[in-house]
Amino acid sequence: MDDLEKSFYVTFLAGAFRSIRFGLQEAHGKGQAVQLNFLWEAGGFIYDEQRKQFAVDFTKIKDAVAALVREILTLQGEGSKSKAKEMLDRYGIYKKEVEEAMARLSGVPVDIEPHYTSVFQ
Repeated sequence: MDDLEKSFYVTFLAGAFRSIRFGLQEAHGKGQAVQLNFLWEAGGFIYDEQRKQFAVDFTKIKDAVAALVREILTLQGEGSKSKAKEMLDRYGIYKKEVEEAMARLSGVPVDIEPHYTSVFQ
């Protein structure tokens, strides 16, 4: 795996925390929590208990992503509302480590509000 590909996975992990900070009541927050927790359970993401940090396991992330995609596409193909709900209930949650990480991010804005200046003022 080259450095560019590694950067995609690291950026995705960081972006997951940005999205879930909007809350699980928001579709994109809940969907991102599903992805984060699935990939974490599959070993693609890891958590260092000592350092209290998440990271990407570059030896497992591709297989974890393939498993996630397979699961989602299978759910869509089957059209099973009950199986989709099971996935949301299982993975669309805040685990303790995620809550602690989000608490450490409390001073970081979720979004920015740009203020543009004009040369014509």
